[in-house]
Amino acid sequence: MPHHLIATLLTFGLTLRDRARTALTRADDAGASTIEIVFWAVGLLALAGLVYAAILAFVNSKIPGIS
Repeated sequence: MPHHLIATLLTFGLTLRDRARTALTRADDAGASTIEIVFWAVGLLALAGLVYAAILAFVNSKIPGIS
């Protein structure tokens, strides 16, 4: 009986150690960093500004033709 308990605790301890090691080594590469999110947001805002300017220029060029 004590051998079963020791073997179970040893297996649990090794599994827990492996999971912690895996989580700590993968934590550096997982997900997007804050600066990456900021760059994407700035890029999308610039794209939206270009689309807005293009639509505004098109509409303003058509206004004089409306009678």
